[in-house]
Amino acid sequence: MLVSRFTTVRSGMLTVAGGVLSVLLLSFGTGCETQSYFDPTEMGRFGKTPIVVPILKNLDTGIEETDERFVNATEVRDSDLIVNKDDYTIGANDLIQVSITDLVAPGVETLKQMRVTQSGVISLPLIEQVKAAGLTESQLEQAISQAYRDKNLIQNAQVSVVTIEARNRIFTISGAVNQMSQYALIDPNTRLLDALVLARDVTSPLGIEYVYVIRQKSQDTVEGAAPIAVPAANPATQPAPDILAPRSDISPATGSPKLMTQEQPAAQTSQPASGAEGRIIIVDDKPMQIQSGQPMAGSAPTAVAPAPVAPVTETASNFAFNEPQEPSDVRIIRIPLEPLTKRGQLKYNIVIRPQDFIIVPQPVIGEYYIGGHTSRPGVYSLTARDITLRESIIAAGGLDQLAIPQRTEIVRKIGRFKTVYSRVDLAKVFAGEEPDILLKPDDQVMVGTNALAPFLQNFRNGFRLTYGFGFIYDRNYAGRSGGLDF
Repeated sequence: MLVSRFTTVRSGMLTVAGGVLSVLLLSFGTGCETQSYFDPTEMGRFGKTPIVVPILKNLDTGIEETDERFVNATEVRDSDLIVNKDDYTIGANDLIQVSITDLVAPGVETLKQMRVTQSGVISLPLIEQVKAAGLTESQLEQAISQAYRDKNLIQNAQVSVVTIEARNRIFTISGAVNQMSQYALIDPNTRLLDALVLARDVTSPLGIEYVYVIRQKSQDTVEGAAPIAVPAANPATQPAPDILAPRSDISPATGSPKLMTQEQPAAQTSQPASGAEGRIIIVDDKPMQIQSGQPMAGSAPTAVAPAPVAPVTETASNFAFNEPQEPSDVRIIRIPLEPLTKRGQLKYNIVIRPQDFIIVPQPVIGEYYIGGHTSRPGVYSLTARDITLRESIIAAGGLDQLAIPQRTEIVRKIGRFKTVYSRVDLAKVFAGEEPDILLKPDDQVMVGTNALAPFLQNFRNGFRLTYGFGFIYDRNYAGRSGGLDF
Protein backbone atom coordinates (compact mmCIF):
# COMPACT_ATOMS: atom_id res chain seq x y z
CA MET A 1 0.00 0.00 0.00
CA LEU A 2 2.86 2.39 0.86
CA VAL A 3 4.57 1.72 -2.47
CA SER A 4 1.31 2.28 -4.33
CA ARG A 5 0.72 5.59 -2.62
CA PHE A 6 4.31 6.68 -3.32
CA THR A 7 3.85 5.82 -6.96
CA THR A 8 0.67 7.84 -7.06
CA VAL A 9 2.41 10.81 -5.49
CA ARG A 10 5.28 10.57 -7.93
CA SER A 11 2.81 10.42 -10.84
CA GLY A 12 1.05 13.50 -9.54
CA MET A 13 4.31 15.32 -9.22
CA LEU A 14 5.23 14.39 -12.78
CA THR A 15 1.88 15.65 -14.00
CA VAL A 16 2.37 18.94 -12.21
CA ALA A 17 5.93 19.24 -13.55
CA GLY A 18 4.71 18.56 -17.07
CA GLY A 19 1.99 21.16 -16.76
CA VAL A 20 4.42 23.77 -15.38
CA LEU A 21 6.88 23.06 -18.21
CA SER A 22 4.10 23.39 -20.77
CA VAL A 23 3.05 26.75 -19.34
CA LEU A 24 6.63 27.97 -19.43
CA LEU A 25 7.07 26.89 -23.03
CA LEU A 26 3.82 28.52 -24.08
CA SER A 27 4.57 31.71 -22.14
CA PHE A 28 8.20 32.38 -23.07
CA GLY A 29 8.73 30.31 -26.22
CA THR A 30 11.65 28.07 -27.05
CA GLY A 31 13.99 30.64 -28.58
CA CYS A 32 14.87 28.35 -31.57
CA GLU A 33 12.90 30.00 -34.42
CA THR A 34 10.20 27.37 -34.35
CA GLN A 35 6.65 28.08 -35.39
CA SER A 36 5.19 25.35 -33.18
CA TYR A 37 6.50 24.99 -29.64
CA PHE A 38 5.97 21.24 -29.43
CA ASP A 39 6.31 20.10 -33.07
CA PRO A 40 8.00 22.57 -35.44
CA THR A 41 7.78 20.05 -38.30
CA GLU A 42 4.02 20.60 -38.58
CA MET A 43 3.81 23.28 -41.27
CA GLY A 44 1.02 24.86 -43.27
CA ARG A 45 -1.34 27.79 -43.40
CA PHE A 46 -4.73 26.16 -42.88
CA GLY A 47 -6.54 29.46 -43.29
CA LYS A 48 -10.11 29.92 -44.45
CA THR A 49 -9.43 32.93 -46.68
CA PRO A 50 -7.70 32.01 -49.98
CA ILE A 51 -4.58 33.94 -50.88
CA VAL A 52 -2.38 34.18 -53.98
CA VAL A 53 1.35 33.70 -53.51
CA PRO A 54 3.86 34.10 -56.38
CA ILE A 55 6.43 31.49 -57.35
CA LEU A 56 9.94 32.82 -57.89
CA LYS A 57 12.34 31.62 -60.56
CA ASN A 58 15.44 33.04 -58.92
CA LEU A 59 16.67 33.21 -55.37
CA ASP A 60 16.40 36.50 -53.52
CA THR A 61 20.13 36.69 -52.83
CA GLY A 62 21.13 39.82 -54.70
CA ILE A 63 23.61 37.67 -56.63
CA GLU A 64 22.89 37.36 -60.32
CA GLU A 65 22.06 33.85 -61.45
CA THR A 66 23.41 33.73 -64.98
CA ASP A 67 21.14 32.52 -67.76
CA GLU A 68 22.86 33.03 -71.10
CA ARG A 69 20.08 31.57 -73.26
CA PHE A 70 18.83 34.19 -75.74
CA VAL A 71 19.48 37.15 -73.47
CA ASN A 72 18.77 39.58 -76.33
CA ALA A 73 15.40 38.09 -77.27
CA THR A 74 12.53 40.51 -77.95
CA GLU A 75 8.78 40.09 -77.70
CA VAL A 76 6.38 39.61 -80.61
CA ARG A 77 5.61 42.76 -82.59
CA ASP A 78 2.55 43.62 -84.66
CA SER A 79 4.65 43.55 -87.83
CA ASP A 80 5.51 39.89 -87.16
CA LEU A 81 1.90 38.95 -87.95
CA ILE A 82 1.76 40.69 -91.35
CA VAL A 83 2.27 38.60 -94.48
CA ASN A 84 4.95 39.79 -96.90
CA LYS A 85 3.57 39.43 -100.43
CA ASP A 86 6.59 40.82 -102.26
CA ASP A 87 8.21 38.81 -105.04
CA TYR A 88 10.94 36.41 -104.10
CA THR A 89 14.43 37.87 -104.00
CA ILE A 90 17.09 35.69 -105.57
CA GLY A 91 19.96 34.78 -103.29
CA ALA A 92 23.25 32.94 -103.27
CA ASN A 93 23.19 29.24 -104.26
CA ASP A 94 19.76 29.53 -105.93
CA LEU A 95 19.29 27.49 -109.10
CA ILE A 96 17.77 29.60 -111.87
CA GLN A 97 16.94 29.14 -115.54
CA VAL A 98 17.59 31.97 -117.99
CA SER A 99 16.02 32.08 -121.45
CA ILE A 100 17.50 34.53 -124.01
CA THR A 101 16.07 34.97 -127.51
CA ASP A 102 18.16 36.04 -130.53
CA LEU A 103 21.45 35.44 -128.74
CA VAL A 104 23.07 33.12 -131.29
CA ALA A 105 20.71 33.71 -134.21
CA PRO A 106 17.42 35.42 -134.94
CA GLY A 107 14.49 33.45 -133.56
CA VAL A 108 16.75 31.13 -131.56
CA GLU A 109 15.99 30.74 -127.87
CA THR A 110 18.92 29.86 -125.60
CA LEU A 111 18.19 28.18 -122.26
CA LYS A 112 20.74 28.17 -119.47
CA GLN A 113 20.44 26.63 -116.03
CA MET A 114 22.94 27.95 -113.53
CA ARG A 115 23.41 28.31 -109.82
CA VAL A 116 24.03 31.72 -108.32
CA THR A 117 27.51 31.85 -106.87
CA GLN A 118 28.25 32.48 -103.23
CA SER A 119 29.16 36.05 -104.13
CA GLY A 120 25.75 36.45 -105.79
CA VAL A 121 26.56 36.61 -109.52
CA ILE A 122 25.81 34.52 -112.62
CA SER A 123 27.77 34.04 -115.86
CA LEU A 124 26.15 34.40 -119.27
CA PRO A 125 27.56 34.06 -122.82
CA LEU A 126 29.46 36.99 -124.37
CA ILE A 127 29.08 39.30 -121.37
CA GLU A 128 30.68 39.57 -118.00
CA GLN A 129 29.12 38.39 -114.78
CA VAL A 130 25.77 39.86 -113.78
CA LYS A 131 24.76 40.37 -110.20
CA ALA A 132 21.67 38.31 -109.36
CA ALA A 133 21.52 38.19 -105.56
CA GLY A 134 19.14 40.76 -104.17
CA LEU A 135 17.03 41.00 -107.32
CA THR A 136 13.63 39.59 -108.15
CA GLU A 137 13.10 37.58 -111.32
CA SER A 138 11.75 40.55 -113.27
CA GLN A 139 14.58 42.78 -112.07
CA LEU A 140 17.16 40.21 -113.12
CA GLU A 141 15.52 40.00 -116.56
CA GLN A 142 15.97 43.74 -116.95
CA ALA A 143 19.56 43.55 -115.72
CA ILE A 144 20.47 40.85 -118.27
CA SER A 145 18.74 42.71 -121.11
CA GLN A 146 20.56 45.89 -120.11
CA ALA A 147 23.89 44.04 -120.02
CA TYR A 148 23.50 42.84 -123.64
CA ARG A 149 22.40 46.31 -124.69
CA ASP A 150 25.43 47.91 -123.06
CA LYS A 151 27.67 45.43 -124.87
CA ASN A 152 26.00 46.47 -128.16
CA LEU A 153 25.06 42.85 -128.81
CA ILE A 154 21.27 42.76 -128.57
CA GLN A 155 19.39 46.02 -128.28
CA ASN A 156 16.07 44.53 -127.14
CA ALA A 157 16.81 41.08 -125.81
CA GLN A 158 13.84 39.01 -124.72
CA VAL A 159 14.91 37.50 -121.40
CA SER A 160 12.98 35.20 -119.07
CA VAL A 161 14.20 34.14 -115.61
CA VAL A 162 12.64 31.35 -113.57
CA THR A 163 13.81 30.27 -110.12
CA ILE A 164 13.94 26.49 -110.06
CA GLU A 165 15.45 25.94 -106.63
CA ALA A 166 15.00 28.78 -104.13
CA ARG A 167 17.65 27.96 -101.55
CA ASN A 168 16.97 31.19 -99.67
CA ARG A 169 13.22 30.60 -99.42
CA ILE A 170 13.54 28.04 -96.64
CA PHE A 171 13.34 27.93 -92.88
CA THR A 172 14.99 25.63 -90.36
CA ILE A 173 13.50 24.16 -87.20
CA SER A 174 15.61 22.47 -84.57
CA GLY A 175 15.54 21.42 -80.94
CA ALA A 176 12.79 19.52 -79.11
CA VAL A 177 10.76 18.57 -82.20
CA ASN A 178 10.15 15.15 -83.73
CA GLN A 179 11.58 16.00 -87.15
CA MET A 180 14.35 18.59 -87.28
CA SER A 181 15.04 19.73 -90.84
CA GLN A 182 15.03 22.52 -93.39
CA TYR A 183 11.67 23.12 -95.06
CA ALA A 184 10.73 24.99 -98.22
CA LEU A 185 8.73 28.12 -97.57
CA ILE A 186 6.13 27.66 -100.29
CA ASP A 187 3.28 29.74 -98.88
CA PRO A 188 4.21 33.27 -97.70
CA ASN A 189 1.45 32.92 -95.09
CA THR A 190 3.24 30.03 -93.34
CA ARG A 191 3.05 30.61 -89.59
CA LEU A 192 4.65 29.18 -86.47
CA LEU A 193 1.90 26.61 -85.91
CA ASP A 194 2.34 25.44 -89.51
CA ALA A 195 6.08 25.05 -88.91
CA LEU A 196 5.44 22.94 -85.80
CA VAL A 197 3.07 20.74 -87.80
CA LEU A 198 5.74 20.22 -90.47
CA ALA A 199 8.18 19.24 -87.74
CA ARG A 200 5.58 16.82 -86.29
CA ASP A 201 5.09 18.87 -83.12
CA VAL A 202 7.32 19.18 -80.07
CA THR A 203 8.66 16.06 -78.41
CA SER A 204 7.00 16.88 -75.10
CA PRO A 205 4.92 19.90 -74.04
CA LEU A 206 6.32 19.66 -70.52
CA GLY A 207 9.08 21.99 -69.49
CA ILE A 208 9.13 24.05 -72.73
CA GLU A 209 8.28 27.63 -71.92
CA TYR A 210 9.37 29.56 -74.99
CA VAL A 211 10.11 29.05 -78.68
CA TYR A 212 12.74 31.29 -80.24
CA VAL A 213 12.92 32.50 -83.84
CA ILE A 214 16.26 33.83 -85.09
CA ARG A 215 15.56 36.18 -87.98
CA GLN A 216 17.70 38.23 -90.34
CA LYS A 217 16.83 41.89 -89.95
CA SER A 218 16.64 42.15 -93.72
CA GLN A 219 13.55 39.90 -93.44
CA ASP A 220 12.20 41.71 -90.39
CA THR A 221 10.09 44.23 -92.27
CA VAL A 222 7.06 43.92 -94.51
CA GLU A 223 6.70 47.56 -95.37
CA GLY A 224 7.18 48.62 -98.96
CA ALA A 225 10.91 48.89 -99.41
CA ALA A 226 12.51 51.00 -102.08
CA PRO A 227 12.71 49.14 -105.36
CA ILE A 228 16.02 47.48 -106.02
CA ALA A 229 17.81 49.10 -108.90
CA VAL A 230 18.75 47.11 -111.93
CA PRO A 231 22.54 47.18 -112.18
CA ALA A 232 24.05 47.85 -115.58
CA ALA A 233 26.78 45.71 -116.96
CA ASN A 234 30.33 47.00 -117.08
CA PRO A 235 30.44 49.35 -120.09
CA ALA A 236 32.88 49.02 -122.91
CA THR A 237 35.84 51.33 -123.09
CA GLN A 238 34.80 52.43 -126.61
CA PRO A 239 31.04 52.29 -126.73
CA ALA A 240 29.10 52.62 -129.93
CA PRO A 241 27.43 55.97 -130.58
CA ASP A 242 23.97 54.56 -129.89
CA ILE A 243 24.97 53.31 -126.41
CA LEU A 244 24.67 55.45 -123.29
CA ALA A 245 27.83 56.76 -121.70
CA PRO A 246 29.48 54.50 -119.14
CA ARG A 247 28.14 54.73 -115.61
CA SER A 248 28.95 52.93 -112.38
CA ASP A 249 26.47 50.30 -111.28
CA ILE A 250 27.69 50.23 -107.70
CA SER A 251 27.49 53.05 -105.21
CA PRO A 252 30.82 53.36 -103.33
CA ALA A 253 29.03 54.74 -100.29
CA THR A 254 26.48 52.00 -99.79
CA GLY A 255 27.81 49.16 -101.88
CA SER A 256 24.35 48.75 -103.48
CA PRO A 257 23.17 49.26 -107.05
CA LYS A 258 22.26 52.78 -108.12
CA LEU A 259 18.83 53.61 -109.48
CA MET A 260 18.63 54.24 -113.21
CA THR A 261 17.41 57.76 -113.82
CA GLN A 262 16.97 57.59 -117.57
CA GLU A 263 15.82 55.04 -120.05
CA GLN A 264 17.97 53.54 -122.73
CA PRO A 265 17.11 54.75 -126.25
CA ALA A 266 16.22 52.12 -128.74
CA ALA A 267 19.33 51.43 -130.77
CA GLN A 268 18.96 51.17 -134.52
CA THR A 269 21.22 48.39 -135.65
CA SER A 270 20.87 46.13 -138.61
CA GLN A 271 19.46 42.69 -137.91
CA PRO A 272 19.96 39.86 -140.34
CA ALA A 273 16.89 38.91 -142.26
CA SER A 274 15.41 35.63 -141.33
CA GLY A 275 13.75 33.75 -144.11
CA ALA A 276 12.91 30.76 -141.97
CA GLU A 277 9.54 30.71 -140.26
CA GLY A 278 10.64 28.43 -137.39
CA ARG A 279 13.14 28.97 -134.61
CA ILE A 280 15.95 27.12 -132.93
CA ILE A 281 16.15 26.51 -129.18
CA ILE A 282 19.66 26.20 -127.81
CA VAL A 283 20.01 24.55 -124.41
CA ASP A 284 23.51 24.73 -122.92
CA ASP A 285 25.04 25.42 -126.34
CA LYS A 286 23.29 22.44 -127.95
CA PRO A 287 20.43 22.72 -130.49
CA MET A 288 17.35 21.02 -129.04
CA GLN A 289 14.66 21.71 -131.63
CA ILE A 290 14.71 22.96 -135.24
CA GLN A 291 11.39 23.68 -136.86
CA SER A 292 12.62 25.24 -140.12
CA GLY A 293 15.54 27.09 -141.56
CA GLN A 294 19.23 26.38 -141.21
CA PRO A 295 20.67 25.75 -137.74
CA MET A 296 23.19 28.34 -136.71
CA ALA A 297 24.22 26.97 -133.34
CA GLY A 298 27.62 28.11 -132.27
CA SER A 299 27.77 30.95 -134.77
CA ALA A 300 28.28 34.47 -133.54
CA PRO A 301 25.39 36.94 -133.85
CA THR A 302 25.51 39.43 -136.69
CA ALA A 303 24.99 42.43 -134.43
CA VAL A 304 27.68 45.02 -133.89
CA ALA A 305 30.85 43.34 -132.73
CA PRO A 306 31.66 43.87 -129.06
CA ALA A 307 34.41 46.33 -128.27
CA PRO A 308 37.31 45.31 -126.07
CA VAL A 309 36.50 45.50 -122.39
CA ALA A 310 38.83 46.92 -119.78
CA PRO A 311 39.46 44.66 -116.79
CA VAL A 312 37.35 45.48 -113.78
CA THR A 313 38.49 44.77 -110.24
CA GLU A 314 35.72 44.19 -107.73
CA THR A 315 36.38 45.55 -104.26
CA ALA A 316 35.14 44.20 -100.98
CA SER A 317 32.76 47.14 -100.63
CA ASN A 318 30.88 45.95 -103.71
CA PHE A 319 30.00 42.72 -101.96
CA ALA A 320 28.64 43.93 -98.66
CA PHE A 321 26.16 41.05 -98.61
CA ASN A 322 29.05 38.61 -98.30
CA GLU A 323 30.57 40.19 -95.20
CA PRO A 324 30.25 38.44 -91.83
CA GLN A 325 27.15 39.45 -89.96
CA GLU A 326 27.27 41.35 -86.72
CA PRO A 327 24.89 40.53 -83.85
CA SER A 328 22.90 43.67 -84.76
CA ASP A 329 21.97 42.04 -88.08
CA VAL A 330 19.92 39.37 -86.30
CA ARG A 331 16.77 39.64 -84.23
CA ILE A 332 15.65 36.94 -81.79
CA ILE A 333 11.90 36.66 -81.17
CA ARG A 334 10.60 35.03 -77.99
CA ILE A 335 7.21 33.28 -78.32
CA PRO A 336 5.50 31.68 -75.29
CA LEU A 337 4.53 28.15 -76.32
CA GLU A 338 1.70 27.31 -73.92
CA PRO A 339 -0.46 30.39 -74.64
CA LEU A 340 -0.17 29.65 -78.36
CA THR A 341 -0.72 25.89 -78.44
CA LYS A 342 -2.95 25.33 -75.42
CA ARG A 343 -4.88 28.56 -75.05
CA GLY A 344 -5.08 29.48 -78.73
CA GLN A 345 -3.73 33.03 -78.42
CA LEU A 346 -3.10 33.63 -82.11
CA LYS A 347 -1.30 36.91 -81.43
CA TYR A 348 1.77 34.71 -80.97
CA ASN A 349 1.27 32.81 -84.26
CA ILE A 350 3.84 34.87 -86.17
CA VAL A 351 4.58 34.63 -89.89
CA ILE A 352 7.65 32.57 -90.78
CA ARG A 353 9.92 34.43 -93.16
CA PRO A 354 12.73 33.18 -95.43
CA GLN A 355 15.88 32.00 -93.64
CA ASP A 356 14.19 31.95 -90.23
CA PHE A 357 15.80 29.58 -87.74
CA ILE A 358 13.28 28.22 -85.21
CA ILE A 359 14.67 26.76 -81.99
CA VAL A 360 12.50 24.79 -79.57
CA PRO A 361 14.71 24.48 -76.47
CA GLN A 362 15.00 21.10 -74.86
CA PRO A 363 13.07 20.86 -71.57
CA VAL A 364 15.08 21.25 -68.41
CA ILE A 365 15.98 17.75 -67.28
CA GLY A 366 18.24 17.10 -64.32
CA GLU A 367 18.37 16.17 -60.68
CA TYR A 368 18.00 18.02 -57.42
CA TYR A 369 19.17 16.85 -54.04
CA ILE A 370 17.30 16.72 -50.74
CA GLY A 371 19.43 16.39 -47.61
CA GLY A 372 19.39 17.08 -43.93
CA HIS A 373 16.46 16.29 -41.64
CA THR A 374 13.85 14.98 -44.08
CA SER A 375 12.11 11.63 -44.08
CA ARG A 376 13.63 10.47 -47.39
CA PRO A 377 16.81 12.38 -48.32
CA GLY A 378 18.30 11.56 -51.69
CA VAL A 379 18.42 12.44 -55.41
CA TYR A 380 15.20 13.38 -57.20
CA SER A 381 14.53 13.97 -60.91
CA LEU A 382 13.03 17.15 -62.33
CA THR A 383 11.48 15.14 -65.24
CA ALA A 384 11.00 18.30 -67.35
CA ARG A 385 8.53 19.70 -64.83
CA ASP A 386 8.48 22.81 -62.69
CA ILE A 387 9.23 21.52 -59.18
CA THR A 388 8.95 24.01 -56.33
CA LEU A 389 10.62 23.91 -52.93
CA ARG A 390 7.33 23.02 -51.26
CA GLU A 391 6.71 20.17 -53.67
CA SER A 392 10.21 18.81 -53.14
CA ILE A 393 9.72 18.62 -49.37
CA ILE A 394 6.40 16.81 -49.84
CA ALA A 395 8.04 14.39 -52.29
CA ALA A 396 10.71 13.67 -49.65
CA GLY A 397 8.05 12.60 -47.16
CA GLY A 398 8.15 15.80 -45.13
CA LEU A 399 10.50 16.56 -42.25
CA ASP A 400 11.78 14.25 -39.55
CA GLN A 401 11.38 14.82 -35.82
CA LEU A 402 14.60 16.81 -35.45
CA ALA A 403 14.02 19.27 -38.32
CA ILE A 404 13.77 23.00 -37.81
CA PRO A 405 12.13 24.38 -40.99
CA GLN A 406 13.43 27.91 -40.36
CA ARG A 407 16.95 26.56 -40.85
CA THR A 408 16.50 25.49 -44.47
CA GLU A 409 19.10 26.34 -47.07
CA ILE A 410 19.18 26.15 -50.88
CA VAL A 411 22.58 25.75 -52.50
CA ARG A 412 22.46 26.68 -56.18
CA LYS A 413 25.10 26.75 -58.91
CA ILE A 414 25.56 30.16 -60.52
CA GLY A 415 28.34 28.98 -62.80
CA ARG A 416 30.43 25.97 -63.46
CA PHE A 417 32.68 26.60 -60.48
CA LYS A 418 30.51 28.81 -58.22
CA THR A 419 27.58 28.23 -55.89
CA VAL A 420 25.39 30.54 -53.86
CA TYR A 421 23.90 29.73 -50.44
CA SER A 422 20.46 31.12 -49.64
CA ARG A 423 18.62 30.82 -46.30
CA VAL A 424 14.91 30.03 -46.65
CA ASP A 425 12.20 29.99 -43.98
CA LEU A 426 10.41 26.81 -44.97
CA ALA A 427 7.66 27.35 -42.40
CA LYS A 428 6.73 30.70 -43.96
CA VAL A 429 6.77 29.17 -47.44
CA PHE A 430 4.27 26.50 -46.31
CA ALA A 431 2.20 29.14 -44.52
CA GLY A 432 2.00 31.30 -47.67
CA GLU A 433 3.85 34.16 -46.02
CA GLU A 434 6.78 33.98 -48.46
CA PRO A 435 6.87 33.06 -52.17
CA ASP A 436 7.65 29.52 -53.21
CA ILE A 437 10.77 28.92 -55.31
CA LEU A 438 11.28 26.88 -58.48
CA LEU A 439 14.14 24.43 -58.23
CA LYS A 440 16.79 24.10 -60.91
CA PRO A 441 19.08 21.22 -61.86
CA ASP A 442 21.75 20.48 -59.27
CA ASP A 443 19.95 22.44 -56.52
CA GLN A 444 20.64 21.17 -53.00
CA VAL A 445 17.95 21.60 -50.36
CA MET A 446 19.30 21.15 -46.83
CA VAL A 447 16.98 21.14 -43.80
CA GLY A 448 18.84 21.81 -40.58
CA THR A 449 18.23 21.43 -36.85
CA ASN A 450 19.43 23.08 -33.63
CA ALA A 451 20.50 22.18 -30.09
CA LEU A 452 16.99 22.27 -28.64
CA ALA A 453 15.42 19.99 -31.23
CA PRO A 454 16.42 16.67 -29.47
CA PHE A 455 14.87 17.86 -26.19
CA LEU A 456 11.65 18.79 -27.97
CA GLN A 457 11.59 15.35 -29.60
CA ASN A 458 12.09 13.57 -26.25
CA PHE A 459 9.44 15.74 -24.64
CA ARG A 460 6.94 14.87 -27.38
CA ASN A 461 7.72 11.17 -27.08
CA GLY A 462 7.78 11.09 -23.28
CA PHE A 463 4.30 12.50 -22.80
CA ARG A 464 1.19 11.70 -24.71
CA LEU A 465 -2.24 13.19 -24.23
CA THR A 466 -5.06 10.77 -23.47
CA TYR A 467 -8.77 11.10 -24.04
CA GLY A 468 -9.14 11.99 -20.37
CA PHE A 469 -6.88 15.00 -20.77
CA GLY A 470 -4.24 13.43 -18.54
CA PHE A 471 -0.61 12.43 -18.96
CA ILE A 472 0.96 8.97 -19.06
CA TYR A 473 4.61 8.16 -18.63
CA ASP A 474 6.86 5.82 -20.54
CA ARG A 475 7.60 2.48 -18.79
CA ASN A 476 11.23 2.85 -19.81
CA TYR A 477 11.62 5.32 -16.94
CA ALA A 478 10.16 2.95 -14.31
CA GLY A 479 12.40 1.74 -11.44
CA ARG A 480 12.77 -1.77 -10.04
CA SER A 481 9.93 -1.20 -7.55
CA GLY A 482 7.54 -0.24 -10.36
CA GLY A 483 7.70 3.49 -9.68
CA LEU A 484 9.68 6.23 -11.30
CA ASP A 485 13.42 5.99 -10.89
CA PHE A 486 14.84 9.56 -10.81
